[in-house]
Amino acid sequence: MSSLLLALMLAAPSWAQTPLPRRDLGAIHDQFIESLEKEKKAEALEELARTPPLTMQDTKWAFDLFMRFPEVPVRRAVISALNRIESGNVQLEAAFMEYLRLPEGESQVFGIIGALRLRSTRALPVITEIAQRRFRYKDPGDAVTASERNTWWAQYEALSALAQWQGAKQLPLLRNQAMAAPTVAHIMARYLWKDSLPTIADWSRAGGSAAQAAQEAFNTEVPLADLRESYAAMLKLVRSRDADRELRHQLAIKVGLASDDAGAEALLAEHSATRDPDTKLMLAAALFASRNPKTVPWLEAQAQNNADPKTRMGALIQLRDMVPPEKHKSLLEWTAAKDPDEENRQAAADLLKSKTP
Repeated sequence: MSSLLLALMLAAPSWAQTPLPRRDLGAIHDQFIESLEKEKKAEALEELARTPPLTMQDTKWAFDLFMRFPEVPVRRAVISALNRIESGNVQLEAAFMEYLRLPEGESQVFGIIGALRLRSTRALPVITEIAQRRFRYKDPGDAVTASERNTWWAQYEALSALAQWQGAKQLPLLRNQAMAAPTVAHIMARYLWKDSLPTIADWSRAGGSAAQAAQEAFNTEVPLADLRESYAAMLKLVRSRDADRELRHQLAIKVGLASDDAGAEALLAEHSATRDPDTKLMLAAALFASRNPKTVPWLEAQAQNNADPKTRMGALIQLRDMVPPEKHKSLLEWTAAKDPDEENRQAAADLLKSKTP
């Protein structure tokens, strides 16, 4: 470091070395409401999202924005602010209790999120009562009025809070409510995947609301740590010829996502050894989903030798982000010239043209 630069740093005023003071939520609230420029409003929301309420008054400003502006960006920013509250800030508990007891569904959602953040024991019975209500509609989109939709979401948020707060203890309630509103299965998969897996497997073999709930669970992005914790159980179902075919396929994808290098190598070995065509197909789905570098040679073989033209093209497309550009170009050239399927040859030729400067 030069002596001049060092001198400039030492001579810097004290304000340049300290963070800017935190604006209270009132100022952010006013900027959002009073600004006519979209950029200023966006700046206010960005600041709001990283500014947790510290006082009762802060909570009121956040609540006002949440209730007055139902647009997704505003509510997302408010929820982000609530989720940054220090869990020990017990002085906010009274405010969230007040909002929980209001009749509007949006008020209750706001109160549930705040109370969950504080783990308020006073709020727990109220949240439980909301969660135990009977769902009037299977889906919020079926509700006739905005008020009914908000009531639906308040109950859903209450169930989500209980799953996060009390874990598997609430599985009986969640299972029951998922039959009335299959979307509840999303909560089970998101927060209680390992404990919910046997139920989801049973649902996959049923019809009606149970099958819908299973599909909701399959479509949920499950935390990687939870997938890895249930890896052996999922793989056992993937291998099971008696299990529902859709269950096997969906779990194969999750097995792939959870596979590390050792897992990918084990899948490759098992795929090569198995003679059952359905199991082989499921293991292939897991290998595709893994996107692990260990699968590159296998994918290259699939791109040229698999009997199914769609699988060949799928492997070729997947390799695009897994091999160097020149290697992928050579694979495209092979497909364009030699693939038995005319559509594949044309698709590869089109991709080659798109790569040409």
